[in-house]
Amino acid sequence: MSAAVSRPGCVHRVQRVRRFRVFRRVWQVRVFRQVRRVGTGSALADGALVAAAGAELLTVVGEVGPLTLAGYVLAVGALAVRRRRPLLVVLATVPAAMTGYLWLAPMFALGTAARLVRSGALVGGAAAAVFVAAAAPLAYEIQRTGRAGSPAVLAAGLLGPALLAAGPTLLGRVARSRRALAERLTEARAALAREHRLAEERAAVAERARLAREMHDIVSHHVSRIAVEAGALSVTAATPEARRAGVRIGRISSLAMTELRDTLGVLRDRETAVSGPGSLADLPSLIAGSGVDASVTDRVPASAELGAETEYAAYRTVQEALTNIVRHAPGARAEVVLALRDDVLLVEVTNGPPAGGAPVTGALAPGKRPGLGEGPGLGLVGLRERAALLGGSLEAGPVCDGFLVRARLPRSATAPGG
Repeated sequence: MSAAVSRPGCVHRVQRVRRFRVFRRVWQVRVFRQVRRVGTGSALADGALVAAAGAELLTVVGEVGPLTLAGYVLAVGALAVRRRRPLLVVLATVPAAMTGYLWLAPMFALGTAARLVRSGALVGGAAAAVFVAAAAPLAYEIQRTGRAGSPAVLAAGLLGPALLAAGPTLLGRVARSRRALAERLTEARAALAREHRLAEERAAVAERARLAREMHDIVSHHVSRIAVEAGALSVTAATPEARRAGVRIGRISSLAMTELRDTLGVLRDRETAVSGPGSLADLPSLIAGSGVDASVTDRVPASAELGAETEYAAYRTVQEALTNIVRHAPGARAEVVLALRDDVLLVEVTNGPPAGGAPVTGALAPGKRPGLGEGPGLGLVGLRERAALLGGSLEAGPVCDGFLVRARLPRSATAPGG
């Protein structure tokens, strides 16, 4: 019987403990969210203000009745939410201000409202309500005694309520003005920084346009002369081999002029896309006109989507490798391999020894550090820098009797600042 009676009591105790734990967790989550929203420093400041108002409350616990004490407790507790409901918190502290015992809670609430509320009329109304509430004991005393006293005594009696209402209001409005001024200064600095960036961009655009004009004036004249001379050679040469060489030189010079115009267009406008040769689809024509006996192994699926910068870098890699073969290993056979491995495009250009046992020179010579010397080797430096800008890498060096250029490029990449 006793066990049957005690079991419901145990069940009720367990339920109360569970409800208390749920209640505690809910309040812990709410407190954590409040701290995260207002910041740790602001939360500590709120705690300090509530503690100060609570300490003032403890000094008057034995001086007031239960109803007045409940109003004090409400005023102090409302300070915890004064940032979210500043005007309501001011109204909650008005009854405490009427008794003349509790002043910190109305001051803190009114100062916060003056700092956070935009409307000056609402802030003025809140300050007037606090002033009237703080002056109520003096008015009650005058009504009870029927004597207002001298003007000096009356002014001294109203000085405290006036300071209680005006002091926090002025401090709060000053803090609001300082914050607004700081925000405007931040906006002004941001606008100034934008103006500086625009000025720098305009200067860069003007400099690129100047460089484009100079490059066009200097280079295009000589390349055009080469094309004209090659055209004449292809017609007037005595042997078929010389005429074919003239045709090949003319085709290469025409391609050089096209690429020069594309480069100058990019210099004039960074947003201009390269419309001329510079993609994987252009590699067959590049190889056919290079004068190198090269085979191509393309393992890139036709459906693969590659970034324009990636394709352009691959095109330039093959172009520079073939140019170095023509210059430094004439007659050598070459193999171009394109493969897509995961998100990396692999580009390999391998050449054998020159035809007829001719010595290898320049950047392809054994023991030569490619890309570090003067002359053609600088092209490999540019390729390495281009690959690094895209987040890839480039290797170049001798292998067996030949030379290997291998580039690893991200499948989709964008050059910084492009």
